[in-house]
Amino acid sequence: MPSSPALRRHCAAALLGLVLLAADASEEPPIEALLSDEERFISANAEFTLLHEMGHLLIAELDLPVLGREEDAADQLGFLSLFLSADRQRDAGFYARLLDIADYWRLEWQRPKPDYEEVHAWASHGLDAQRFYNLACLIYGSDPDRLEWVPKVTGLPMERALYCDQEYQQVSRALAWVKRQHGRRPGEPHGHRIRVIFDAPAQRIANGARLLALLQDSGEVEAIAARASAVYRLPRDLILRVVNCGAADAWYSRDAGELVLCYERLAHFQLLAAQLPRLRLNGAAMLCPACRHPAEGNRP
Repeated sequence: MPSSPALRRHCAAALLGLVLLAADASEEPPIEALLSDEERFISANAEFTLLHEMGHLLIAELDLPVLGREEDAADQLGFLSLFLSADRQRDAGFYARLLDIADYWRLEWQRPKPDYEEVHAWASHGLDAQRFYNLACLIYGSDPDRLEWVPKVTGLPMERALYCDQEYQQVSRALAWVKRQHGRRPGEPHGHRIRVIFDAPAQRIANGARLLALLQDSGEVEAIAARASAVYRLPRDLILRVVNCGAADAWYSRDAGELVLCYERLAHFQLLAAQLPRLRLNGAAMLCPACRHPAEGNRP
């Protein structure tokens, strides 16, 4: 007989408790960080999507030099400059959002896709698996002493994890250069800004009103626009718009001076969030292989 959502949550919490008892104290994640939450998952990945596109915006508007693939640079620029460097309390909720962002790409990597959605080796974007490991590495490298549990929970191989602190420092040095060249000086008055516009979600968007309320109540969209406007000297006024697009997408248009986040992408996050409990239980089991999955019962 299928278990109820409440029973599944209870079993998940019980398994995670066993994991933390079995794990070495220096490698224990906050138990709250491993529990899944649909609204947090949607909010965190909406934020990361905006930060990624904000990376493209900064590359275009500040005419930044890019060595390598721009899509990778946009991930690094947005994630480090406007997420990890923001004034945030490093608590269980913060770590949970970090895992939500990495796990989105793990779910995309594992999700069967029609051919038109596949990311091919020749495409400008990295493969979903590559983006997952790149982000897991940046997360771990940002604070290896406090995040020793991240490689085990994410499955980040030790061969990569050993150098993640160096990868993080390398990106940090590049971003420090960008801020020295294009950042606002202390006391410098605000110039051009990024204005936020929320279009009404179309009726075809599942739970569209709830998704809009989630974004507006969190205040993250406005906060991202405000941080970018405050940190960097933008050459013109720009727009960040949440809109109906017809596809689960997001982009920055240099010609229009507009960053777009589609309601369809938020709805896609909502669908993937349903798979998060399974993924988190599997991640917890990696910390403690001897801990039996609650659904397995006494099966040998």
